[in-house]
Amino acid sequence: MDLTRLEAPAGDEDAIAHLCLRARTRHGHVAAVCIYPGYVSLARELLTDGGIAIATVANFPGGDQGLEQVLAEVGRALRDGATEIDVVVPYRRWLQGDRHCVPRLLDAVVDLCAGRALVKAILETGLMPSSSERQALAWACARPGIAFLKTSTGKAAHGATPEAVEDLVRVLAQLRDTGRSMGLKIAGGVRTRDQLRRYYEIIAPTLGSGFFQPATLRIGASGLLDELLAASCHD
Repeated sequence: MDLTRLEAPAGDEDAIAHLCLRARTRHGHVAAVCIYPGYVSLARELLTDGGIAIATVANFPGGDQGLEQVLAEVGRALRDGATEIDVVVPYRRWLQGDRHCVPRLLDAVVDLCAGRALVKAILETGLMPSSSERQALAWACARPGIAFLKTSTGKAAHGATPEAVEDLVRVLAQLRDTGRSMGLKIAGGVRTRDQLRRYYEIIAPTLGSGFFQPATLRIGASGLLDELLAASCHD
């Protein structure tokens, strides 16, 4: 799980501190905290043992910043201690026919992050008009150095859906058949164990139980943690 707080880009220090405290539970710690860039240095101070990754967002949430602006934002986050960058791809321009904008942005971010942070590409699948467009965008994001395909920002009207995850799993499986591996991050509206179970049923038959580890699968959620911890008290 990536424990996420993306409500306020400024003035939210107490909530970020609480998030970092929640990141360690009696069952172990989450994979990462995902926060706005302005809080990366605070999280780095609070999570000093290195067991929890510091993820932040770039080109967020609309995916429409200029390349230089995105790289400047990523560079600052890296200097502040970010170890994972979740970057929104320019999906609107891509849908309008600019099929070079996505690889151009992702390749530049990967080059900047090389050896310093892993990169997740956010597709905003809920705004894709069709399954074929989702899969085509996923293939455009399957660049060398991209560690994860991520469904959503959580800021659009529609976040992750079973249909979108099915499309991304299909692409990941075909990619694996070519000898390349890439992870999946499901984000936006994942709040219950029933939803989690549904995603398990989609992923496991195609990608296998070995896919369920932090290196290849992340769930971007915060409310879900409370439900899982409460359920663990009764199971």
